[in-house]
Amino acid sequence: MQVRDKCGSRVSICRTMKVSSKRGKVSFETMDSTINFLTDAGNTKRDNQDSLSGRTENIDLAISDFMGVSKAIINNVLFCHQEDSSWPLDEAKKLKEKFDAIFGITEYNKALDKIIKLRKESMDKLKVMEAGMKHVAYLKEEMEVKTLGLQRAQSKCESIKAQCSACEEEMKPIEARLQEIRDIEYEIGKHQAQKVEIDTKHKNCKEQILDIYRKIKTHFEGSLVELDLEIRNFDQRMSEMRHKRSETEEQLSELKRSHAEVQQTQTAQDKKCCLAKQQHQSEQACKTQLVKRVKDFCKELQISIPGDLMAEPEKLVDLLHDIEVVIMSKLCEITEVSDHNDSADKARQSKIDELRIDLTKSEQGVTAQEKQKEACKRENDTLEVKIQQIETSMQQLKLLEKQIADADAIYERTSKNFNQENFREIIAGKKVSIAQKQALFKKLDEQLTFLGSMAKLVAEMNLKEKELEKKNQEIHRVRSRHSDNFGKFFKEPISSNYRRSMQGAYDKVRREIQELNEKANAQKLKEQSYEIKRKNIIADIARMEKELKEGEELIFQKCRSTPYDELLERSKLAISKLQLEHGAHKSAEALYKKYIQKINEEPCCPLCHHNMSGDEACDLTTELSDEIQKLPDNISRSEKALKAEQLKYENLLQIKPSILKVRELKDILPKKKEELTEIEILLGETVSEYETLIALIGEPTQNMDIANSMLGDMTMLDEALKDSVRVKKELEQLKTKLPDSYDSSVSMDALQAEKSQVSKDLETERKDLDSTQQTFEQHVDALNRLREVKNGLKDKQLKLQEGLQSLPQLKERSNELTQLLVTITTEIGQLKTKIQPLKQQLRAAIDEKEQKKEAERTQLTQLNAKYNSYKSTDQDIQRLHKEAQAYAKLNLQSEISNLEDSIRATKEQLKQLETEINAKTVHLESVKTECLNQQTIERDLRDNRELKQLQDKETKLRESCETLAKKLGNLDLHSVSREKVDLTKRRDAGTVRKGELLGQLGEIHSQVERLQRELDEPQFREAVKNFRKGNFEMQVTRRSNEDLAEHRFALEWALIQFHAEKMEKINRLIREYWRMIYRGNDIDYIQVKTDEVNTEASADRRKTYNYRVVQSKNNTEIEMRGRCSAGQRVLASLIIRMALAETFSSNCGVLALDEPTTNLDRINITSLCDALNCIVEERQTQSNFMLIIITHDENFISSLGKITSYHRVFRNDECKSVIRKVQIT
Repeated sequence: MQVRDKCGSRVSICRTMKVSSKRGKVSFETMDSTINFLTDAGNTKRDNQDSLSGRTENIDLAISDFMGVSKAIINNVLFCHQEDSSWPLDEAKKLKEKFDAIFGITEYNKALDKIIKLRKESMDKLKVMEAGMKHVAYLKEEMEVKTLGLQRAQSKCESIKAQCSACEEEMKPIEARLQEIRDIEYEIGKHQAQKVEIDTKHKNCKEQILDIYRKIKTHFEGSLVELDLEIRNFDQRMSEMRHKRSETEEQLSELKRSHAEVQQTQTAQDKKCCLAKQQHQSEQACKTQLVKRVKDFCKELQISIPGDLMAEPEKLVDLLHDIEVVIMSKLCEITEVSDHNDSADKARQSKIDELRIDLTKSEQGVTAQEKQKEACKRENDTLEVKIQQIETSMQQLKLLEKQIADADAIYERTSKNFNQENFREIIAGKKVSIAQKQALFKKLDEQLTFLGSMAKLVAEMNLKEKELEKKNQEIHRVRSRHSDNFGKFFKEPISSNYRRSMQGAYDKVRREIQELNEKANAQKLKEQSYEIKRKNIIADIARMEKELKEGEELIFQKCRSTPYDELLERSKLAISKLQLEHGAHKSAEALYKKYIQKINEEPCCPLCHHNMSGDEACDLTTELSDEIQKLPDNISRSEKALKAEQLKYENLLQIKPSILKVRELKDILPKKKEELTEIEILLGETVSEYETLIALIGEPTQNMDIANSMLGDMTMLDEALKDSVRVKKELEQLKTKLPDSYDSSVSMDALQAEKSQVSKDLETERKDLDSTQQTFEQHVDALNRLREVKNGLKDKQLKLQEGLQSLPQLKERSNELTQLLVTITTEIGQLKTKIQPLKQQLRAAIDEKEQKKEAERTQLTQLNAKYNSYKSTDQDIQRLHKEAQAYAKLNLQSEISNLEDSIRATKEQLKQLETEINAKTVHLESVKTECLNQQTIERDLRDNRELKQLQDKETKLRESCETLAKKLGNLDLHSVSREKVDLTKRRDAGTVRKGELLGQLGEIHSQVERLQRELDEPQFREAVKNFRKGNFEMQVTRRSNEDLAEHRFALEWALIQFHAEKMEKINRLIREYWRMIYRGNDIDYIQVKTDEVNTEASADRRKTYNYRVVQSKNNTEIEMRGRCSAGQRVLASLIIRMALAETFSSNCGVLALDEPTTNLDRINITSLCDALNCIVEERQTQSNFMLIIITHDENFISSLGKITSYHRVFRNDECKSVIRKVQIT
């Protein structure tokens, strides 16, 4: 298909289809569509660039763009099938869909719906944002309060840290002086301990000197140097003796090692000898078994055995060779038997094959002959049927000749009785009469139109009076419907401005509802604040209970069940006691030494001055010395106990703030619970008040809904009142318009009756003309049918005559086939007699072959089994022979004798080594005895040297004791102890103060950490940011809602203006075409009516249009659908399509009318022709205008002006459609 646009550009559209047949079902499928842009010569411009495929583009959309009109206009206006041409009078829903598609506002409606949906969603979102902003603002305020509390706690924490630092600074000089005093005490204690230690060492040294002096047998009188020289000489002599003893021990160990090696050699020789003897026994057993097996096998093979095989091995080898020869002969015998069996089997198989070939040939011959016999029978039966039909057709031929003669006579008689020229003259005269009656009808119609112009004014007055009465009834009906509601809103009755008054009442109720909503929202906010306070108090109570529980747990862990004050006092007493004990331990060393000195000077008790004996004084001195030695351990233990007790005391001081906090929490918790109870009471009252306000809103809301529902009726009521006033004025004006010359005596009914009579005469003459034409056509059809019957009889006559001529040939062929069937039957019987003997011979040959083959297989199997047993025995004999040869190569007898000689020599060597070992052992014992005697002398010399060393040491220790006694006398222990007590009291007071401050600091630290944790929570950490972000989003959303509303109203206003302009033009064209074409007087005009647009529609609803076709008579409009005839329906649809094409298809001047005259009478058809002629004359200057008419009415075609030819579509003799161009003369 080719399309040209208004600029002259052309495109061709090509569709590729596929028809496929699968399982007997035919399917049709469109494969692809292609658009080619053409040049003036009709060729494509560029094959690669100026073409579009349906796989990449929407072909329908592309063609619509090229033609300059939408797809809806093409389908519903320009090219509309006859079945769908009456869509303007369809039901309202389908009509609305068609008009929306033609106007092209579907996409705009979608855009409006989307804008409305977006605005509604945004409004809902804005409400949620406003509700959420209250919570965000509350979180921001809570964050600011917590931040301020954190700052205060941090500043308080810093001040407490400063106080702790000051306390530490005050305690530093005290601690330094106490450390100096501890150092002095440590020095005193160290000197005392050194003195006690040295005294003890001095005493021990004396005791050791006495012990060693008693042990020495021979005292050395010389000096220590001379004694060392004597010890060195003695050591040299002892080293020589030790060297001699080690050499003797090495020689003895060497002999023992040689003895062990010889024993190992003897063990290995014994093992080899035993192994050789075992192998010799195996050799004898192998030879015995070999000879036995060979003898048995020779007996089985019937071979003679020469002499003793054990004594003569050469005869055994010859005998084994003879066995191999016999086994090979057996194998050759089996091969010969197998070959003979194969050749006999092949001969038997060839005989069987020959019999099978003969049998197959006979069976195939029988089958071929039977097939030929069947074919001959079928052909003979066919020929007999044909011969019988030809003999029967001779009688039919005689009947046909008679029928042909009768048909010729009837045709000639009918042709003479029917005069075609007279019928044509009658039809022409009736057409002239009808034309005259039509002229008279037109004249009467003009007179009625003139009278109708005056009657129209009178009828219009009557209609105005009826309209006025209708408006008054409507006013009364609306007032009656809302009479009860008027009493609710108005104290005094109203007679006008119903809409304004109802709007005022509506606004008053709305303000009342708004005030109640504000109060309810305030109560809701109070409810939310109370709920938040309740949650916070519950959280505080839970936190306090948790802190109280933790504090009590901490106090229990530190104090257990003991009261804190009692435990603190007990700790103070323990520290004082430990301090005294520690001081006593540090000063006890000097006191003990003083007591020892006094006891040494005078043996009496230093406290009670009781005289003691020497042993008692010595025991007491020893006991005091032991105590002095234990003093360092006691001092360190008392220091550890003192530090532990001080640490415990400091820990008790640190938990003092926790104790105070627990007491405070115990006081606060009941108050918090009371506050929670009060908040819950207030919350319940607020909820109750909020529910009361919500209940109060119900009645005003119902009144507002009633008022809102009444607003539409009030508008109608106001408009009805205005219309009533307007109709009254118009009625007065119409009364003044009646002319003075108006003659009411002229009867319009008489003219109408005359017009009706002329119309009836026209109808009668038309029917008479139609019946005459129908009679003429029936006579012509009867002549044609007689001619066709005569021709058919002649064709049958020719066919029967041809059959009679072929009768002799058919009988001759039938006789030949009968003789051939006899011959074939004889040959088949001969072949069947040969087949049975061949089958018996074949079965006997096969049975014979199977029997002989089974006997030969049994014989061969027995020979193979015998040969396999011989072969297995031969393999065992060969294996034993190889083992015997291997043993013979070892020469085991000579090897056993050599090993026995080696064992005897080794035993003699062992006896010699044992003798030498015994001699060396006796010599070594004598050397050891001499060494032991020299050790006694060595011990005595070393004791003499140790005695002289201890004497020198005792002198040095005595001098050290005297030096330490002088140092202790110089230190003042009493004044240092008094100063230490004062400093300890000052330090304890500072420690108590510091512990209290640390406890307070720990509590504040926990408070700071709690506030920081709370501020680090997401709801508080991002509170300011969330508040700003939420505020910005809420403002932007509010502005966006306003922009969407303005954009929606602007787009809707543009659509309304476009729709109004187009509908005005369409209705103007429809009225013009209707008055031009329609010749009836029951309808003045028709138009497409749209519902009035509600300009006060809600912002959440899109304006919609409902379309309907109305007909008007005397300014009264009623819906046309269901009230018009079929012809009026067709004409109205056609006119509406023409108006739509004129309005929307200026770029595509194509209009196709499919059967436009269906159901139209002749007058309307004629007027339609005139209208189409006018349209063609107006548009003939446009190059892109084309009017396509598809019709069966030739009179309609002939009535169209300036038409020289048209295309006729008809079916030929092959039932195929043919298009032929017909010229109009």
